[in-house]
Amino acid sequence: MDYNQLSKFFAGELTPEEKETLLASFHADEEQLEEAAKLKNSWAAAQFARAPADREIARTGWEKFRTNTNRQKYRYLSWWRVAAAAVLTGFIFAASFYAGYYVNRAEPAETAYHILSIPAGQYAQLTLSDGSEIWLNSRSKLVYPERFTSATREIKLEGEGLFKVATEKKRPFVVKTGAMDVIATGTQFNVLAYPDDNTVAVTLIEGIVKLHSSANGIDYETKTGQLTVFDKSEKHISAQDINTDAQISWIYGEYQFKETTLAEITRRLERIYNVVFVFQNEALKQKQFTGTFYNHQTIETILQLLMTSGKMQYTMEKDTVYIK
Repeated sequence: MDYNQLSKFFAGELTPEEKETLLASFHADEEQLEEAAKLKNSWAAAQFARAPADREIARTGWEKFRTNTNRQKYRYLSWWRVAAAAVLTGFIFAASFYAGYYVNRAEPAETAYHILSIPAGQYAQLTLSDGSEIWLNSRSKLVYPERFTSATREIKLEGEGLFKVATEKKRPFVVKTGAMDVIATGTQFNVLAYPDDNTVAVTLIEGIVKLHSSANGIDYETKTGQLTVFDKSEKHISAQDINTDAQISWIYGEYQFKETTLAEITRRLERIYNVVFVFQNEALKQKQFTGTFYNHQTIETILQLLMTSGKMQYTMEKDTVYIK
């Protein structure tokens, strides 16, 4: 494998012709495709590292991983078409590939679309044809074209995603959530838009994004460092300045909460641990908690911490957790 060429591919520095040739070689050799996916993980960690020191560590990890000849000591799932994630020595490695495929024949020319669905407890990272990078959280689904061929770069999201959009000022990048469109030309932002939630939340890390929906009366421009929330029932938008690191900490396997209701926390836990919560006392849903948990912790460990601090009790029967 040409690692120099691969590095340029990850950085978006290849010409369209070079990129097409490289991708063709991947699809012709499954082992080479898997190896490229593994290498991409460390590269992705370097790009999303939170601090300069973290970036340097991640890049060092990339070089060590890339040049290591005994790759068998790294454990990866063999079912490479399904998203998988693991936290290893401080780095997040995510292997993500197409979980579905269909062709939209309504377009003048056939447009191939991919559907990536993330199981509970897992998350994935992928790079689109324009170089935009996306992290997807548990129980999320992304529909995206193999290539962007229209005047806008449109994708559809159900769930949560962190977007690092490649800059193209004349061709907006549009994340369609159902309740509204998130429109950008080149920036970083997080979108929380699960269909069963009553809100859609957008955290802007840098740049500018616009929120739009004619049906819901939305036409709003967000600000850097703000969390903007749209209430689907009230048709109302609110915004507040926040610590953006806390909002995107999930890509590092970390979930931070500040004065967050137990109802919100348990919704997050359901998506991560594939469990269902039943409140035997509805008032407990409004209890608030501040703290952090990590996706390598067991559900039992987290429940014990919550129950102790909240002076509550729980019982667990198979995949159902009863709180009282």
